[in-house]
Amino acid sequence: MEAMMTGMINNIFFIIFPIILYQMFATAGQRNFFVSHRITMTILFSISIILCMVFPYQFLTEDYIFDLRQVPMIVGALYGGPLVSAVLFIVSAIGRIAIGGDGMYIAILNQFLLAAGVPLLGPLYRKVNRWWKAVVVFSISIASLLFNLFAGYFFFGDPIHNLIGIWLMLMLNQGGIIILTALLIEHLQKQEYLYNSLMRHEKMETVSHFAAAVSHELRNPLQSVKGFVQLLQEYEYPRAKQLEFQQTILEEIKVAEDLIDDYLIYAKPAYGEMKRIEVEPELSHVIKIMTPYANARNVEIFVQGADAASPILGDSQKLHQALVNIIRNGIEAMPDGGRLQVELESSTHTVCVHIQDEGVGMTKEQVKRLGEPYFSNKSKGTGLGLMVTYSILNQMGGDITVESEVGKGTKFTLEFPKLPAE
Repeated sequence: MEAMMTGMINNIFFIIFPIILYQMFATAGQRNFFVSHRITMTILFSISIILCMVFPYQFLTEDYIFDLRQVPMIVGALYGGPLVSAVLFIVSAIGRIAIGGDGMYIAILNQFLLAAGVPLLGPLYRKVNRWWKAVVVFSISIASLLFNLFAGYFFFGDPIHNLIGIWLMLMLNQGGIIILTALLIEHLQKQEYLYNSLMRHEKMETVSHFAAAVSHELRNPLQSVKGFVQLLQEYEYPRAKQLEFQQTILEEIKVAEDLIDDYLIYAKPAYGEMKRIEVEPELSHVIKIMTPYANARNVEIFVQGADAASPILGDSQKLHQALVNIIRNGIEAMPDGGRLQVELESSTHTVCVHIQDEGVGMTKEQVKRLGEPYFSNKSKGTGLGLMVTYSILNQMGGDITVESEVGKGTKFTLEFPKLPAE
């Protein structure tokens, strides 16, 4: 009994292992048995058949040796179709010929009938629910074993009445295992379907967030432009006033253009030539253009390590944009003024820019959501600035780390791979 249970467990393992192995290593979203990777699954199921035949087990009596090769054959034929079924038949037939024995021809004939007939049930099998699928595979398994039983009686005179008990146990044994195998595959396919549905839902949700953000942000400048155009149409203003209105209209159009550019950069970043740049002069340029904005808000900017060698591969214009977004956020996080510390740190392999403010800070949950579409800590913000910043850093091979504490401030660390010295 112990040897029988050991052999049975081994055969079950030979059948289940390829399915689990495929599920573990196949690319998410593409795991559809015998469809996405037909050749791979055919090879794995062929190995299962060979191992089941090489390691059979005695069933109830020492005179009867049994294996579960029919399980991967039937499952492979149902999910893979005629071509896969033919390959599995060839593999099992060669293996059975190599083993030899009195029942060789009956076994090969049985395998041929399975390979030829089971794929014809494939279209029906794919349409029914999983419990009916269990019934289908169980019925095929029983029919196959009944064929062996009656073929043994006709060809070798095996007394059916003496063997019926053993064959009933065999039917229950193989039938139960093939049901479990089919239900496992159906469960894995259902999980994959749910995964794909979730991914589609998330994409649609992202699109809806983007649409809401675009409509919300573009409405303000467009309404402003519309108002000034209506005024120019309805009233006769002096030339100086008209020029003032026109200048305001152009400024509002520029705001709308910048907003659209930000969305395009996030959705499909477009870069100029990625080339060797020094972070130090780029950072100094950004500090220079942001200083008036900081002074107007009573914020002092302090810079450290500005003389460090800092070669990286990137786009200077997009680097400017990323730095401006974070520095502006740091300034705006200090409504009552304060100190913004900017530090350039260069090591053997990395170049880091640390930007630390003394502002309102964020909770851990808020930090985790930074860079998400339409998430912002500002009452009128859309989160576009940090969305773009995260996208730029990702495209340049960099990374962003955020440390924050409510009431004490936030520290952004931008880390880039450092290029070797020329």
